Amino acid sequence: METKKITEEMYQALKKPLDPKAISQHPTKTYLNSIKAIYVTERLNEVFGCGAWQIKTEKIDEGNSGMIVVKVTLTIPEYGVYYESFGGNDNGGESSRNFDLGDAYKGATTDAITKIGSFLGIAIDVFKGQSAHIANNGPHSDLTPDGKEKEWLNRFEKDGATISKKYIVIIAEAKKKGLTANDMKKYYKVSKNVESYLKGDFENGNQ
Repeated sequence: METKKITEEMYQALKKPLDPKAISQHPTKTYLNSIKAIYVTERLNEVFGCGAWQIKTEKIDEGNSGMIVVKVTLTIPEYGVYYESFGGNDNGGESSRNFDLGDAYKGATTDAITKIGSFLGIAIDVFKGQSAHIANNGPHSDLTPDGKEKEWLNRFEKDGATISKKYIVIIAEAKKKGLTANDMKKYYKVSKNVESYLKGDFENGNQ
């Protein structure tokens, strides 16, 4: 079967910024954004049509801890599109009260679909670390007042308990410049968890 070529118009439709409601802060990896997979599904349907694309999910690993890893294949026969990607989901294992093996597999599948969507240009601005949804440099912008891309302000090291040395230095320098806890949101991306500590760190130190 002769395949069609994805046109420039279709590609622009694929990469058009998603609804801001589709993007949120990752619940555990606060330095990352999370994309709701249903918006990726909606974009595929809008551009290629319902039923014109298919996915196949293959189990790769099912760890005792509840981590599910799958390989998802997306095909769009009419356009000769074939992509593969891995996805994972940690549901805490059987010891977790929230454990649901079915949900774990669904979560791993949608994780992979979101990544595959980026191969087609869907949410490409998010994966590039750009903020196509925010047009100002206020505290909720992804840009600092001087136009630079904000970095995540992480209070703890990866162990989740030790205060980051980098964080201590940043707070100390901010105090010297006369900045306030609220000012930090102009210069850094701040999770709600870190925001809850900032005021106390500015007033009482962070040791």
